[in-house]
Amino acid sequence: MTGPDRLFRPVIKTALQADGNWVAASWQKVKGSVSYTVEISRDTFKTIDISVLIDTNYYLFQDLKWEQAYQVQVKANSENAEHNSLFSILGNIKTPKFPTILNTPGIADIADNAVKVSWENSGETVTSIKILNATDSSVVKDVSVLATDITNMYKIISGLQSSSKYIIFLYSNTTVRGWANFTTKTAIIGNIIDLRDISGIPNILEDTIPDVSSGSIILLKRGELYTISSSIQLDKTITIQSGTDLQVPDKAKILLNNNFNLKAGATIDSLVFNDVWVTSDNGYSSKYIFNTTNSATVGNLKFLNSTLELFRGIVRLQSGTTSVNNFIIENCIVDSVSGFGVLTAGNASCKVNNILFTNSTFYKNEKLITSSSPATSIIIQNCTFNEAPNGGSYYFDYSSNNITNPVVISNCIMGQGKSNAGNRVVRPYRVGSNSAFDISGTYSTSDRAITGNEFPSIISYTRSSIEMWKNPSSGDFTIIDNLFPGRNSAGDPRWRR
Repeated sequence: MTGPDRLFRPVIKTALQADGNWVAASWQKVKGSVSYTVEISRDTFKTIDISVLIDTNYYLFQDLKWEQAYQVQVKANSENAEHNSLFSILGNIKTPKFPTILNTPGIADIADNAVKVSWENSGETVTSIKILNATDSSVVKDVSVLATDITNMYKIISGLQSSSKYIIFLYSNTTVRGWANFTTKTAIIGNIIDLRDISGIPNILEDTIPDVSSGSIILLKRGELYTISSSIQLDKTITIQSGTDLQVPDKAKILLNNNFNLKAGATIDSLVFNDVWVTSDNGYSSKYIFNTTNSATVGNLKFLNSTLELFRGIVRLQSGTTSVNNFIIENCIVDSVSGFGVLTAGNASCKVNNILFTNSTFYKNEKLITSSSPATSIIIQNCTFNEAPNGGSYYFDYSSNNITNPVVISNCIMGQGKSNAGNRVVRPYRVGSNSAFDISGTYSTSDRAITGNEFPSIISYTRSSIEMWKNPSSGDFTIIDNLFPGRNSAGDPRWRR
């Protein structure tokens, strides 16, 4: 004998919506149903925040938490409970941030012991700022806002602890105008080479690099121009970064008239570019940040919190036997890169074992990752891609070489390809047959066209890149599409709503 026939599970009618601290859900009516049970959760239904019994196919969950991911499920109920449908999951959505005049502090607004709190003058006048310890919500700073602060629309608050998590609360009298979390930077320790007091000597960085000891941290003056005119062969661990100056938001600019290389036989623990703007003197034609021609070993090659633009390639392992264990791009914008792309390991004797791209934007990149040797892992998370790669090119091109671990792509947005003589049809990947993929929370815009194998489980969205983003051709990927379900969960976080 078989059990009673259940009602069909409800099917979503329109996409979940959350333009405030509420979530609206709707579903198609189910024939034979007398009511519906709709539920919302923050932990994929391990616990239920709200469960309601209604006789309509629409419900508005209200008074929810701000900036919180929620899941919604619904089932159709029959007069006979034995015929009730099973639950149907309608999806996942995140409520937006609290409407605020407070600007979330960026990398240039945070020091190891201070923060620049900035806002927009709108509505009631800002009167005070509180800084809370994020661990226990204790108030560590309570400061009044002066007339000059109102005019400047910012106030610098010092006396904080390094590597500590805090919450800013902005007030107009007793009314909260916004809040934001931030973490102070780690205090810089070690062999620090501070160039911030030297101005107007563009070649000072080029002259300094050969003379510093391994492990040195070179601090550059924010907003200053530094030039690299001749090829520098690196053979030591070094970090190049903009120093802290909460009054100057612009990164130090490094203009490459030549490339960095690796010295033959060098073994280097790490090479780090942090919070800098790296560009070239002639755009696409011939310049790289790294163009290696010697045999060397690098443990970590990192670009952090930086802007990289106008190169033939970012990193090209051209010849020799060069090995990079970890190649990391984190919180960067990579703009206008031609035929050698973000990473090219050009022959089988050169390899990059592990690749991590996170919280970054890649646009107008003709290629992304190309390798003539296998890799251990590729992880791409919280990234925005547009006009990347070129029509006819791959996101990942490993020929027949395998990637040992599944290629992870999570919470990304992939827009249209870059025009290649009018062709914008991209190729997702070419890898060895033993390679696998783990794709989640990643969207493809409607104007992205592909040929060949698509990434498994990528979500096709019905609107184009120009409908989703504010001004993608100029590098502004602020999400303006209120209907996009990934508007606060996908792509580079700097552009989310």
